[in-house]
Amino acid sequence: MPEILERDLREGRHQDVPADWRSRGRKTSLRDRFGKRFKPTLVGIGLVLVLAVVGLYFFAQSMSYESTDDAFIDGHITNAAPKIAGRIDKVFIDDNQLVKKGDPIVEIDPRDYDAQLKQKQAALDSTKAQAAAAQAGVEQQIARVKSLQATLDQDKADQRSSEAQADQTADNLRRQQDLYDHHVVSIQDLTNAQDANRSAQANVDSAKMKVLSAEAQIAAGQAEVRTFAALLQYVLAQEQENEANVETAQLNDSYTKVFAPESGRVTRKSVEPGDYVQVGQNLLALIPSNIWVTANFKENQLRLMRPGQPVEIEVDALGGKKFKGHIDSIQMGSGAAFSLLPPENATGNYVKVVQRVPVKILFDSIPDAGLPLGPGESVLPTVKVQDFHYSGFQLMIVAAFTGAAILAVLRWGTRPPKAKKNA
Repeated sequence: MPEILERDLREGRHQDVPADWRSRGRKTSLRDRFGKRFKPTLVGIGLVLVLAVVGLYFFAQSMSYESTDDAFIDGHITNAAPKIAGRIDKVFIDDNQLVKKGDPIVEIDPRDYDAQLKQKQAALDSTKAQAAAAQAGVEQQIARVKSLQATLDQDKADQRSSEAQADQTADNLRRQQDLYDHHVVSIQDLTNAQDANRSAQANVDSAKMKVLSAEAQIAAGQAEVRTFAALLQYVLAQEQENEANVETAQLNDSYTKVFAPESGRVTRKSVEPGDYVQVGQNLLALIPSNIWVTANFKENQLRLMRPGQPVEIEVDALGGKKFKGHIDSIQMGSGAAFSLLPPENATGNYVKVVQRVPVKILFDSIPDAGLPLGPGESVLPTVKVQDFHYSGFQLMIVAAFTGAAILAVLRWGTRPPKAKKNA
């Protein structure tokens, strides 16, 4: 009997064969063991593997990169302002126009400053003429003093001659006196000698008076020379002052044209022809093409961050277009410490708040995206702080958890379904 049932089972005639004999006559497959849970079990195992791989990837990414959405494009904003006050005559630029350094921006009405320049130039010419007259006066007085000095020298020579002649007449008078005492000469000869001596003495006195007069004239002439020299110095000082006034007037006249201090794009233009502007009044702002990113990272994100690390910059204004960059520097101190009202942690109740530190990020090349990028636009920088690699121990732990999850799925798949209770 068993042989007949086995033959019928092999030949396919098993309608009358018991169920336990049919199942015993073939091998049980994996699908049969799982039954209706076969596909969900496969899906569960695949999902566990996918979650393990994705988890490993994102964990490695989170350990290798730091990112923040508190980041903006920054740049040097140069304000253009006039150095003089006046009414705007011409405006050479328009909103959002790209200008180069040295290009004219506006022109102030130059007529007032042209008149001031002519006035200062005329004052300078007048002072130069006064300086020339004072110089001539000094030279004239110097020549007069030299002439008086020559006269004084002549008078001194005459004085010496008169003194020599007086000495000679005095000696002659003594000889005549001795001869008269010895009755050699007459009284007339003695009288003539006395008269000659008195005349010689008078000539000496006259020569001395001439010398004194010449010395007095020289002193007066020297005083006049000093007076004219002081006048010349005063006029020369006025000349220098007027030259400075002329230079100032020339500068003010040149300041009637305001030029671009830097190359950049015009923003916040607030000047039109006919406006009256004051000194230092902001006319517009220039945004140069040299821009960077200021990213405010949390302080606990800076542990591995260093200057020079590569950065991927995603610009929101360009639909998420990405650019390459690198960290330039990290600010020494949090942004809150340099705010208008820094926190006072020594007063009141203290609540610890994670601070943010500005990090300067430079573009590797100037972005050429067709759309001007300027300060304030939002970006999303991602800094690569390290190349993270899993250790063998970490991989063993992940494998153990993955295996445990797969075993749990298999156990669920092979568990017999609960029997339905009959009503």
